[in-house]
Amino acid sequence: MLIQGVAGNLPNSRQSAGNPTAPAGTFGELFVSELNPVYYSLLKANKVFSLSVAGANPSAFVGAAAGTPLLGLYNPATSGVDLVLLQARLAIRTTGTAAVATDFNFWGVNQGGVAVTGTQTQARNMYSQANTGSAAYGMANTANTAALASALIAPSVSIGLTAATAVTNVGVFADDLKGLIVVSPGSYLAWGASVAPTAASVDGALLWAEIPA
Repeated sequence: MLIQGVAGNLPNSRQSAGNPTAPAGTFGELFVSELNPVYYSLLKANKVFSLSVAGANPSAFVGAAAGTPLLGLYNPATSGVDLVLLQARLAIRTTGTAAVATDFNFWGVNQGGVAVTGTQTQARNMYSQANTGSAAYGMANTANTAALASALIAPSVSIGLTAATAVTNVGVFADDLKGLIVVSPGSYLAWGASVAPTAASVDGALLWAEIPA
C-alpha cells in the first residue's frame, strides 16, 4: 500500500482501501491528527476491552499468591498479544462503616507457564459491546486461583482515610495509564485494595488494548 502526503489538504471522506492520502502541512510534514478521538481507531478495530465489577466490597490484596484483588488479568502464554493498559477506573458508592485507610495498587508477575484459573469473568469488547474476542482471562473480586505471589508495580488511586460513618457523596477516580503497564503473554496483573473496607460498595474497571506481541 502506498501512502501519499498532500500538503495543506484534508481528505473529505473515510479512506479504508486503496492508496490513502495522508494530510500534510505546508512543508510536507505529516500531521499528528485529532480528527478521531484518541482511542477511536483501536476501538473500531475491536482491539479495546474492559473488565469490570459492580457493587463490590474489596478484599485486601498485597500480592499474595492466589489472592483476591478487585480485578485480575491473566494473559495466556499462547495469546499472541500484549495487554496494553489504558485506564483503571474506580467509582465509590459508599466508603463503608469503619475507619480504614486504603489505596489501590497494581501488582504483577510472570507466571512461568502456570495458568491462572480463578472464576472467569469475560472481558467486554468496547466497540461491539459483546463479551467475546478478548485473549485475556479476567477475574472480578474472586480468588485468583494458581496466581503466583506478585510484586508491586505501581500505586493507582487512593481513597485515603474513610470515616466510621458511611460516606456516599464520593466520586470517580481515573488512573490514565496510557499504555505504561503492559501484561505480556504468560504474565498476570492484579489491581486491588491494600486494606479491606467494611461494608463498602465500589464499581471498578480495567480498560486495555490488545496489540500483537
